[in-house]
Amino acid sequence: MSTVTCPSCQSGNVVKYGRIHNGKRRYICYDCHRQFTPDAQKKYISAEEKKLVDKMLSEKVSIAAISRVTGISKSWLYRYVKSKGSHLSQHLDMAPDQKDAS
Repeated sequence: MSTVTCPSCQSGNVVKYGRIHNGKRRYICYDCHRQFTPDAQKKYISAEEKKLVDKMLSEKVSIAAISRVTGISKSWLYRYVKSKGSHLSQHLDMAPDQKDAS
C-alpha cells in the first residue's frame, strides 16, 4: 500500500479528513495543516468552451444551465463572468447617459 505525503511540505504525517463533493478522499497534514486530495487533476477550459460560454451568456442563459450543458463548474463560471465584467468596465466609458436638452 502506498503512503500519502503532503504536497506542500512532503511530510508523511497525514490522516484521512473526509471526502470532497465527488467522493474522493481528502487528507490533512498535521505538520503544515494543509488539506489536500492526492492526485487532484486540474481541468483546463479550452478556447472553444470559453467561446460557447460567451455565446450562451450573450443569449442570457443562466449560469446553472451553462454548467449543466457544458460540465463546467458554477464557481469557475462565476469567476469567469466577474473577470469579463472587470475587463469590460476598463474599456467602456461607464458615465451615465447624458440626454440632449431639447
